[in-house]
Amino acid sequence: MKRREFLTTACVAGLAAASMRTTAAAEPSSSPRLLDFRMVTAPDARRLEAMVGHYGNVTIPTVNKYGISPCGLFVADPVLNAKEAAYNKKYDNVMFGVTQHPTFGSTQELAEKLLNDAAYSEASAALLEGTSSKDPMYTSHERMLLRCFPEFPAIRPSDNPNRILQLRMYRSHNFDRHRAKVRQIATEEGALWLFGECGIQTVFLSTTLYGAYMPSIVFMLCFDSEEHKNDAWAKFINHPRWKELAADPEYADTVTEIVNLFLRPCEGSQI
Repeated sequence: MKRREFLTTACVAGLAAASMRTTAAAEPSSSPRLLDFRMVTAPDARRLEAMVGHYGNVTIPTVNKYGISPCGLFVADPVLNAKEAAYNKKYDNVMFGVTQHPTFGSTQELAEKLLNDAAYSEASAALLEGTSSKDPMYTSHERMLLRCFPEFPAIRPSDNPNRILQLRMYRSHNFDRHRAKVRQIATEEGALWLFGECGIQTVFLSTTLYGAYMPSIVFMLCFDSEEHKNDAWAKFINHPRWKELAADPEYADTVTEIVNLFLRPCEGSQI
Protein backbone atom coordinates (compact mmCIF):
# COMPACT_ATOMS: atom_id res chain seq x y z
CA MET A 1 0.00 0.00 0.00
CA LYS A 2 1.30 3.47 -0.86
CA ARG A 3 1.95 5.91 1.96
CA ARG A 4 -0.83 8.27 0.89
CA GLU A 5 -3.31 5.40 0.72
CA PHE A 6 -2.22 4.18 4.14
CA LEU A 7 -2.67 7.59 5.76
CA THR A 8 -6.05 8.08 4.16
CA THR A 9 -7.19 4.66 5.35
CA ALA A 10 -6.02 5.31 8.90
CA CYS A 11 -7.60 8.76 9.14
CA VAL A 12 -11.02 7.87 7.83
CA ALA A 13 -11.32 4.36 9.23
CA GLY A 14 -13.47 5.27 12.20
CA LEU A 15 -15.78 7.43 10.12
CA ALA A 16 -15.99 4.87 7.36
CA ALA A 17 -16.95 2.17 9.81
CA ALA A 18 -19.57 4.41 11.36
CA SER A 19 -21.12 5.32 8.00
CA MET A 20 -22.47 1.83 7.31
CA ARG A 21 -26.23 1.24 7.53
CA THR A 22 -28.12 -1.96 8.12
CA THR A 23 -31.58 -2.95 9.24
CA ALA A 24 -30.45 -3.70 12.79
CA ALA A 25 -31.73 -2.44 16.09
CA ALA A 26 -32.10 1.35 15.80
CA GLU A 27 -33.76 4.03 13.73
CA PRO A 28 -31.70 5.06 10.65
CA SER A 29 -32.38 8.73 11.34
CA SER A 30 -30.84 8.64 14.81
CA SER A 31 -27.54 10.45 15.11
CA PRO A 32 -24.82 8.33 16.75
CA ARG A 33 -23.85 9.70 20.16
CA LEU A 34 -20.33 10.19 21.44
CA LEU A 35 -19.22 8.50 24.66
CA ASP A 36 -16.58 9.94 26.96
CA PHE A 37 -15.18 6.76 28.47
CA ARG A 38 -12.56 6.70 31.20
CA MET A 39 -10.67 4.25 33.36
CA VAL A 40 -9.14 5.79 36.49
CA THR A 41 -6.79 3.60 38.52
CA ALA A 42 -6.54 4.22 42.27
CA PRO A 43 -3.49 3.18 44.30
CA ASP A 44 -5.67 1.28 46.79
CA ALA A 45 -9.24 0.51 47.82
CA ARG A 46 -9.41 3.56 50.10
CA ARG A 47 -8.75 5.97 47.25
CA LEU A 48 -11.04 4.05 44.90
CA GLU A 49 -13.92 4.39 47.35
CA ALA A 50 -13.31 8.13 47.65
CA MET A 51 -13.24 8.63 43.87
CA VAL A 52 -16.36 6.56 43.29
CA GLY A 53 -18.23 8.47 46.01
CA HIS A 54 -17.25 11.82 44.52
CA TYR A 55 -18.16 10.81 40.98
CA GLY A 56 -21.53 9.33 41.97
CA ASN A 57 -22.59 12.03 44.43
CA VAL A 58 -21.02 15.14 42.88
CA THR A 59 -19.85 14.70 39.29
CA ILE A 60 -22.88 12.89 37.84
CA PRO A 61 -25.48 15.30 39.36
CA THR A 62 -23.43 18.25 38.16
CA VAL A 63 -23.12 16.84 34.64
CA ASN A 64 -26.87 16.16 34.61
CA LYS A 65 -27.48 19.77 35.65
CA TYR A 66 -26.00 20.82 32.32
CA GLY A 67 -28.31 18.53 30.37
CA ILE A 68 -25.87 15.67 29.75
CA SER A 69 -27.02 12.11 30.44
CA PRO A 70 -26.91 9.24 30.99
CA CYS A 71 -23.72 8.79 32.99
CA GLY A 72 -22.39 5.40 34.04
CA LEU A 73 -20.18 4.58 37.01
CA PHE A 74 -18.76 1.10 37.59
CA VAL A 75 -16.11 -0.95 39.34
CA ALA A 76 -14.94 -4.49 38.61
CA ASP A 77 -17.08 -7.34 39.94
CA PRO A 78 -14.59 -9.43 41.99
CA VAL A 79 -16.73 -12.59 42.09
CA LEU A 80 -17.44 -12.88 38.37
CA ASN A 81 -14.00 -11.74 37.24
CA ALA A 82 -12.32 -14.29 39.49
CA LYS A 83 -13.95 -16.99 37.33
CA GLU A 84 -12.26 -15.64 34.18
CA ALA A 85 -8.81 -17.16 33.60
CA ALA A 86 -7.66 -14.17 31.54
CA TYR A 87 -8.77 -11.53 34.06
CA ASN A 88 -6.07 -8.98 34.92
CA LYS A 89 -6.22 -7.98 38.58
CA LYS A 90 -4.99 -4.51 37.68
CA TYR A 91 -8.66 -3.66 37.15
CA ASP A 92 -9.51 -4.33 40.81
CA ASN A 93 -8.85 -0.68 41.74
CA VAL A 94 -10.18 0.95 38.57
CA MET A 95 -13.15 3.31 38.42
CA PHE A 96 -14.94 3.10 35.07
CA GLY A 97 -17.02 6.03 33.88
CA VAL A 98 -18.96 6.77 30.70
CA THR A 99 -20.86 9.93 29.75
CA GLN A 100 -23.02 10.24 26.64
CA HIS A 101 -22.84 13.39 24.49
CA PRO A 102 -24.88 14.45 21.44
CA THR A 103 -21.93 16.11 19.66
CA PHE A 104 -18.17 16.61 19.92
CA GLY A 105 -18.79 20.25 20.82
CA SER A 106 -20.78 19.09 23.82
CA THR A 107 -17.73 17.34 25.26
CA GLN A 108 -15.75 20.59 25.10
CA GLU A 109 -18.57 22.74 26.44
CA LEU A 110 -19.09 20.46 29.43
CA ALA A 111 -15.40 20.62 30.34
CA GLU A 112 -15.58 24.44 30.41
CA LYS A 113 -18.80 24.41 32.46
CA LEU A 114 -17.30 22.09 35.06
CA LEU A 115 -14.16 24.21 35.23
CA ASN A 116 -16.23 27.31 35.95
CA ASP A 117 -18.68 25.66 38.34
CA ALA A 118 -17.75 26.96 41.79
CA ALA A 119 -19.57 24.28 43.77
CA TYR A 120 -18.08 21.50 41.71
CA SER A 121 -14.58 22.98 41.96
CA GLU A 122 -14.91 23.26 45.73
CA ALA A 123 -16.05 19.66 46.07
CA SER A 124 -13.23 18.45 43.80
CA ALA A 125 -10.66 20.38 45.84
CA ALA A 126 -11.97 18.73 49.00
CA LEU A 127 -11.54 15.31 47.40
CA LEU A 128 -7.89 16.02 46.60
CA GLU A 129 -7.08 17.56 49.98
CA GLY A 130 -4.17 15.72 51.61
CA THR A 131 -3.03 13.97 48.44
CA SER A 132 0.51 14.23 47.10
CA SER A 133 2.79 12.65 44.53
CA LYS A 134 3.63 10.00 47.16
CA ASP A 135 -0.01 9.46 48.11
CA PRO A 136 -2.04 10.31 44.99
CA MET A 137 -5.76 10.00 44.43
CA TYR A 138 -5.08 8.02 41.26
CA THR A 139 -2.06 6.59 39.49
CA SER A 140 -3.40 6.71 35.93
CA HIS A 141 -6.33 8.26 34.11
CA GLU A 142 -7.05 6.76 30.68
CA ARG A 143 -9.68 8.46 28.58
CA MET A 144 -11.23 7.44 25.25
CA LEU A 145 -13.72 9.12 22.93
CA LEU A 146 -16.09 6.52 21.49
CA ARG A 147 -18.65 6.86 18.71
CA CYS A 148 -21.76 4.70 18.83
CA PHE A 149 -22.57 2.51 15.86
CA PRO A 150 -25.26 4.03 13.59
CA GLU A 151 -27.07 0.71 14.01
CA PHE A 152 -27.12 1.28 17.79
CA PRO A 153 -26.79 5.06 18.12
CA ALA A 154 -27.28 5.64 21.85
CA ILE A 155 -26.92 4.06 25.27
CA ARG A 156 -29.83 1.89 26.36
CA PRO A 157 -29.67 1.60 30.14
CA SER A 158 -31.17 -1.24 32.13
CA ASP A 159 -33.40 -0.57 35.13
CA ASN A 160 -32.68 -3.95 36.73
CA PRO A 161 -31.08 -3.21 40.15
CA ASN A 162 -29.36 -6.62 40.09
CA ARG A 163 -27.98 -6.26 36.57
CA ILE A 164 -24.65 -7.75 35.54
CA LEU A 165 -22.69 -5.63 33.09
CA GLN A 166 -20.05 -7.01 30.76
CA LEU A 167 -17.56 -4.66 29.10
CA ARG A 168 -15.70 -5.96 26.06
CA MET A 169 -13.01 -4.32 23.91
CA TYR A 170 -11.90 -5.83 20.61
CA ARG A 171 -8.60 -4.46 19.34
CA SER A 172 -7.53 -5.10 15.73
CA HIS A 173 -4.00 -4.95 14.34
CA ASN A 174 -4.96 -2.55 11.52
CA PHE A 175 -7.93 -0.51 10.33
CA ASP A 176 -8.80 -2.89 7.51
CA ARG A 177 -9.35 -5.77 9.93
CA HIS A 178 -11.13 -3.40 12.31
CA ARG A 179 -13.65 -2.49 9.59
CA ALA A 180 -14.18 -6.19 8.88
CA LYS A 181 -15.00 -6.78 12.57
CA VAL A 182 -17.45 -3.88 12.48
CA ARG A 183 -19.16 -5.49 9.49
CA GLN A 184 -19.32 -8.84 11.27
CA ILE A 185 -21.12 -7.20 14.18
CA ALA A 186 -23.35 -4.70 12.38
CA THR A 187 -24.22 -6.44 9.14
CA GLU A 188 -27.78 -7.72 8.77
CA GLU A 189 -28.14 -10.78 11.01
CA GLY A 190 -24.67 -10.12 12.39
CA ALA A 191 -23.54 -10.28 16.01
CA LEU A 192 -25.69 -7.33 17.08
CA TRP A 193 -28.80 -9.07 15.77
CA LEU A 194 -27.66 -12.31 17.39
CA PHE A 195 -27.37 -10.66 20.80
CA GLY A 196 -31.07 -9.90 20.68
CA GLU A 197 -31.89 -13.36 19.35
CA CYS A 198 -30.03 -14.97 22.25
CA GLY A 199 -31.48 -12.75 24.98
CA ILE A 200 -28.41 -10.56 25.47
CA GLN A 201 -29.20 -6.89 26.10
CA THR A 202 -26.82 -4.46 24.42
CA VAL A 203 -26.19 -1.31 26.48
CA PHE A 204 -23.89 0.43 24.00
CA LEU A 205 -21.83 -0.48 20.95
CA SER A 206 -19.08 1.84 19.75
CA THR A 207 -15.80 2.34 17.92
CA THR A 208 -12.85 4.24 19.35
CA LEU A 209 -12.18 7.63 17.76
CA TYR A 210 -9.41 8.76 20.10
CA GLY A 211 -7.49 7.22 22.96
CA ALA A 212 -6.11 3.82 23.90
CA TYR A 213 -6.90 0.49 22.26
CA MET A 214 -6.98 1.75 18.66
CA PRO A 215 -8.42 0.60 16.40
CA SER A 216 -11.04 -1.05 18.53
CA ILE A 217 -14.67 -1.76 19.23
CA VAL A 218 -15.93 -1.11 22.77
CA PHE A 219 -19.30 -2.38 23.89
CA MET A 220 -21.28 -3.22 26.99
CA LEU A 221 -23.81 -6.01 27.52
CA CYS A 222 -26.33 -6.58 30.30
CA PHE A 223 -27.68 -9.70 32.00
CA ASP A 224 -30.28 -10.28 34.70
CA SER A 225 -28.22 -12.89 36.55
CA GLU A 226 -25.15 -15.11 36.25
CA GLU A 227 -27.38 -17.95 35.07
CA HIS A 228 -28.85 -15.68 32.39
CA LYS A 229 -25.34 -14.70 31.31
CA ASN A 230 -24.17 -18.29 31.00
CA ASP A 231 -27.27 -19.46 29.15
CA ALA A 232 -27.34 -16.51 26.75
CA TRP A 233 -23.67 -16.82 25.81
CA ALA A 234 -24.09 -20.58 25.28
CA LYS A 235 -26.96 -19.87 22.87
CA PHE A 236 -24.83 -17.28 21.07
CA ILE A 237 -21.74 -19.43 20.68
CA ASN A 238 -23.76 -22.42 19.49
CA HIS A 239 -26.07 -20.48 17.21
CA PRO A 240 -25.77 -21.62 13.55
CA ARG A 241 -25.57 -18.02 12.37
CA TRP A 242 -22.60 -17.26 14.66
CA LYS A 243 -20.82 -20.40 13.50
CA GLU A 244 -21.35 -19.22 9.94
CA LEU A 245 -19.99 -15.75 10.69
CA ALA A 246 -17.02 -17.12 12.65
CA ALA A 247 -16.06 -19.41 9.76
CA ASP A 248 -16.40 -16.73 7.08
CA PRO A 249 -12.89 -15.87 5.73
CA GLU A 250 -14.00 -12.25 5.29
CA TYR A 251 -13.84 -11.89 9.08
CA ALA A 252 -10.64 -13.84 9.69
CA ASP A 253 -7.87 -12.33 11.82
CA THR A 254 -9.96 -9.37 12.92
CA VAL A 255 -9.16 -9.34 16.66
CA THR A 256 -5.70 -9.45 18.22
CA GLU A 257 -6.69 -8.60 21.81
CA ILE A 258 -9.89 -8.91 23.82
CA VAL A 259 -10.48 -7.14 27.12
CA ASN A 260 -13.36 -8.82 28.94
CA LEU A 261 -14.56 -7.38 32.25
CA PHE A 262 -17.59 -7.88 34.45
CA LEU A 263 -18.61 -4.66 36.15
CA ARG A 264 -21.10 -3.70 38.80
CA PRO A 265 -22.81 -0.30 38.81
CA CYS A 266 -22.04 2.03 41.68
CA GLU A 267 -24.39 4.34 43.55
CA GLY A 268 -25.38 7.19 41.27
CA SER A 269 -24.84 5.27 38.03
CA GLN A 270 -27.52 5.85 35.41
CA ILE A 271 -26.47 2.88 33.26
